[in-house]
Amino acid sequence: LDHPRSRKSPCHQRIQAMSSYSHGAVYNPVGAAKEIKEPGPCCPRVYISPPHYIQGPSVIESLGRYCAQILYAKKVGVLIPEFLNGMYGEVIAKSLTEAGVTGKTEMFGGIPSRQEIARVGAAWKSEGIDAVVAVGGGSCADCGKGVAFDLKIHTVVVSTQSATDAPCSALSIIYTAEGAYEGGQVYPQSPNVVVVDTNIVASAPRRSLISGFGDALSTYYEARTCWENPKALTMCEARPTATGYAIGEKSAQMLYDNAEASLKAVDAKKPDEALEMVVEANTLLSGIGFESGGLAASHAVAQALSWVHSVHDNHLHGEMVSFGLLTMLCMEETAGLKGRTEEKQKVGEFLQRVGLPITWEQVHFDSSNQSDWDTFIKVALQQWFCHNEPFPVTADIIKAAFTKADEFGRSIKDKHGDAPYQAIHKKK
Repeated sequence: LDHPRSRKSPCHQRIQAMSSYSHGAVYNPVGAAKEIKEPGPCCPRVYISPPHYIQGPSVIESLGRYCAQILYAKKVGVLIPEFLNGMYGEVIAKSLTEAGVTGKTEMFGGIPSRQEIARVGAAWKSEGIDAVVAVGGGSCADCGKGVAFDLKIHTVVVSTQSATDAPCSALSIIYTAEGAYEGGQVYPQSPNVVVVDTNIVASAPRRSLISGFGDALSTYYEARTCWENPKALTMCEARPTATGYAIGEKSAQMLYDNAEASLKAVDAKKPDEALEMVVEANTLLSGIGFESGGLAASHAVAQALSWVHSVHDNHLHGEMVSFGLLTMLCMEETAGLKGRTEEKQKVGEFLQRVGLPITWEQVHFDSSNQSDWDTFIKVALQQWFCHNEPFPVTADIIKAAFTKADEFGRSIKDKHGDAPYQAIHKKK
């Protein structure tokens, strides 16, 4: 669930399927068609994930071998931003050549629009491409997934950062050619191969990794909400599996155990065991957990915050999710759900230590702007997964929880300070 910051999009909207494929139509046609989605007759538990996830230092150098021996690909289309092609293009070309794979490269235009997907697809349609290899961040991966879906061929995602769980998802966020949000396109399958080179991730900005912490930490708490609520649905519009829930829980534990130590590896630009653990949590475990475990109010709040220009213009997706998670825990605490008070404390202190936003001021939300309030609450309620909570979610409940989260965050900031946050956001 990527953010649109670099795509000139004014804001997010509610995610809805834009393609001819729909998870709900396949798994839960009656329940998914309701105004508030719910399990319908014979609604199954569904688990989806990439069949191959490959992570480690210098794995990009073996990309050709993966394409040839896992996918039996003889010719691939490489979709890559121009600046990354300048950094890694020769390495990729050498790897493909050594494996006997022919590569046809197209420069990614920067926006995963239907026009860009059609342009790249047209360039490769008569080339006999066996797989699309999308190299870069979430935007390039989203475009690559769309091209592969249209051409009915394999998808390989080579992620150059660990800011979100988008590389592993069966979902693209689609924008207009001008960069305005258009919708979400879902696919029947996750990418066939996901490759994450931790040498590259260690060299990426530390803020992108920390943003991934916020996204991945929330995975467990949202999956737990969906697991405990028998009326909740995952992003497959089906019931969660125990496996998806357990993976979400493991994601959070790996972050609690390794997140702070991993930042030393990023500062040194050299991967170590702690970095390997959090990259796997941010990318693989969170990716599986959010699709097969489910989303709830945390991501609904994050989606709504991306509609507020002051927030959208200053923050990455995972940073919005971190405040969404605090809001969700406050909401569930008020509703009397077990253990939320203690968990809210643990989550809030973790977010403070790594530098993620825990107050309105830090997330750049102006509470005096009534228009922002109206937009925020309206969009939050529009997210169907907001209603995965085990109680009716209303405008008053969202506003009260959002306010309580700020008050709680300020109490943590007063106690522990905000040095980690300032280290990320200080003006240069």
